[in-house]
Amino acid sequence: MMEPIPALNQLMKESHKYILSMYATGSHLYIVLQHTEKRDTTITAWLPIEPTQASLEEAVFSQPILTRNFEKVFFIADSPRYTFIPKDFASPDDNPLYFGFCFPDSNGSVVSAELPHTGVQLLFDLDTERLSFIRRTFDRPVVLHRLAPMCEYFYRKSRLGYNAKLYAHWGETSIDLFGFNQQGFLLANSFAMHHVNDGIYYILNAWKQLGFNTTDDELSLSGDHRELRQNIIPLIRRHLAFITLTKFPSYAPAGDESLPLPLRLITSYTR
Repeated sequence: MMEPIPALNQLMKESHKYILSMYATGSHLYIVLQHTEKRDTTITAWLPIEPTQASLEEAVFSQPILTRNFEKVFFIADSPRYTFIPKDFASPDDNPLYFGFCFPDSNGSVVSAELPHTGVQLLFDLDTERLSFIRRTFDRPVVLHRLAPMCEYFYRKSRLGYNAKLYAHWGETSIDLFGFNQQGFLLANSFAMHHVNDGIYYILNAWKQLGFNTTDDELSLSGDHRELRQNIIPLIRRHLAFITLTKFPSYAPAGDESLPLPLRLITSYTR
């Protein structure tokens, strides 16, 4: 039985002054409370969960504050089935048709996540029972795919300068890619990695497919900077000239490296 976390639940009477953001992975429920006026005032916590609906519900109900009223609520989830639709083509009636065409085997509920800066909607599916629980339990929740905050952040960052940019977030077992040029959004995708060469292949393949210039366009890498400098960048420099390391803002929660990147970059929706 999980115990209430005092640092979270002491704010019960002031919950309306906070933004609640959550990210459910297969092993943890990450929680961030951010004050609406004092944006650097944040409280973070995480709860161990199993990849089951019952475990998520137990974790949520163990913390009474999570079901209170907030200024905003964001719930970040993951799904291997997702696609992007230009906002001019997106609609509540058509989105399920687009998604069903791409993923006819899906048996979940289709969720449409707005990416207002990027100018697209991200369509993904979520277990129907889980989506119903989220919507009836939390205060007007905005449900996002984990790629949404990252895409919004990297889109705005890509507006600096005049060259095309490919952002790659290098994780332990996966790599997330986001491509942009001066006209806007081009690509967002995630791939599993079993070896360093897998990640390099996905980067170079995306680079080629997007038609980026090997000299002038930019590859920006995020992840473990030490690992990237020592073992990844020297290999990629054989193929690409302009490589940088992504530096995220120091303000909370973006600067909190103990949090998963999608939750750190929820600031793309809250600032």
